[in-house]
Amino acid sequence: MNQKGKIVESGMGGFINPPGHPEHDWHVETDLRRKPENRSAMSLSYAVDSPMLDGATKAAARTLLNTWEANKPALNSPAVVDWIRQVLGYYAGCFNFTGDEAGWHCQNLTIDSKVDPLENADFHAGVHLIRKFYPDYTPCRLDFKRAYWGTKPSRKKKATA
Repeated sequence: MNQKGKIVESGMGGFINPPGHPEHDWHVETDLRRKPENRSAMSLSYAVDSPMLDGATKAAARTLLNTWEANKPALNSPAVVDWIRQVLGYYAGCFNFTGDEAGWHCQNLTIDSKVDPLENADFHAGVHLIRKFYPDYTPCRLDFKRAYWGTKPSRKKKATA
């Protein structure tokens, strides 16, 4: 039996998704007969393929995701460039050399800061995530050089004499 869900304004599961992605602001609640604090919840992406949800809730979640996809910021927009650098910083030194999908799970990643991320871009976990949203993304050396996580580093110009 498929249960009814409800799309609720509160993000879940998308903290590292691109700017403006709906998972920053929305998720699906189930067990609607319970008090809100006791309900089950899932991300929009999970809801789309959930075997337990009704068709209307899946369609609403799919619409939010598809609307973002159709209107997402350009790959070269300043917000996306900054996001790319944050993702590369978050996954600095993280690689999947196994060749299978399970290798992308965080507990299975190889962590090695000595591996050149540009030469191994197809195995880099950050590049993999970015390409889920922007399949045409090709990293450059500057992306990795300016990668960061947390507070954005200041880029002060050096004084010239």
